[in-house]
Amino acid sequence: MGTATAAETTRVVSSSARSAVHATSFDPFSVVSNQNTPIKSNIMNDSDRVEVEEDLAIDVDGEDDDADNRSDISRVSSASGRYSTSEKSQYASCFLANQGAHVDLGRASTKSLTESILLQSSENGRRYCNDTYFMPNDDTEQTRLTILHQVYLLLLGGELTTAPLPRRVRRVLDVGSGPGDWAIAIGEKYTSAEVVATDISVFQPTDVPPNVVFQIDDVTEEWTFTQAFDFIHIRNLSGAFSDWAAIYREAFKHLKPGGYLEVIDLEPIQMPKSSPNSYVSIFTGAVQAASEKAGTPVGVGHLKRSMLEGVGFRSVRTTVLDVPIGTWPKDSRKQSMGKMWLIGVLEGLEAMSLRLLTRQMNWKAEEVRELCDKVKAELVGGNIEAKTPFHFLVAKKPLIAI
Repeated sequence: MGTATAAETTRVVSSSARSAVHATSFDPFSVVSNQNTPIKSNIMNDSDRVEVEEDLAIDVDGEDDDADNRSDISRVSSASGRYSTSEKSQYASCFLANQGAHVDLGRASTKSLTESILLQSSENGRRYCNDTYFMPNDDTEQTRLTILHQVYLLLLGGELTTAPLPRRVRRVLDVGSGPGDWAIAIGEKYTSAEVVATDISVFQPTDVPPNVVFQIDDVTEEWTFTQAFDFIHIRNLSGAFSDWAAIYREAFKHLKPGGYLEVIDLEPIQMPKSSPNSYVSIFTGAVQAASEKAGTPVGVGHLKRSMLEGVGFRSVRTTVLDVPIGTWPKDSRKQSMGKMWLIGVLEGLEAMSLRLLTRQMNWKAEEVRELCDKVKAELVGGNIEAKTPFHFLVAKKPLIAI
């Protein structure tokens, strides 16, 4: 897929050469409101799974934790739906008030809650957790993250990870937990495990399993957890860190021998049949250039086997699964997934581009939103076969130090 430089994208957005596509007030949920195909689990077939590195046997359909505690997709979906947007937008005051009943923070981390971590920022009509991270944390973004969680469940047939976890898991760390959908689900599945969910701002649901801890933490600093973990989960933090090797070093240090790390991120939108001058290509090029200028590139460049092995991990494997955008697949099950992921993509365009392009490329907010609306129109109205490759990287800490 073709890309464009920052200067080229600025010229394109400002020009009237392609004025046939007008910016509109876009409601992504209306895109699928008249569709009748039901959402089903076990969407992806074995043929949809591309195994990139073959060192670690992963069976996402294999034996899991106690059968009595198993959370299938319908149960997890209903659990996620229990928490309203307002409940997910609770911040530090609610977090501190609610934790005492079921959480001993000393078992999670020794880090204090500093004012810099708690600081929030409003910019161009969106709310952010601080003055630096490019993704918002407002109600709209929380809704998008919950949709994305449902897409993952469909993609993995109701499973929560591609890592071959043992039947008994004692401690789990979810880095960048956001609204906490995954942390809550893994806590419901492994009821005897302690699950620590961290983020630089915490959205505390009011109904949380007693074994799930929500904690404000900045993982770019030294990790201060006092007990090691069996499993560390990092999902959709592309563009969050300038030094992924440092994150991997801390994860390695805080895993038990034999423990697993899973890192999940997405490639940009792929449209094999589109023009290099498509609005999707222009958008992708602009966001990529802005993130590189910021020193925190988006994409999957951090999912490198060499980076994991460089800090001591072994048995590194990446699985790539393509998720369609829209209803273009002939397979009805993939159409169902495509509908849901289309909503997630449309909701995420402004979220991932607004702060990056206004700060790094000096775009005006209205120019960013104009481009986002044109991308939406292109994805919804065009006869294109858009998709997003989802990358799942799993690595193991050796039982014996090498």
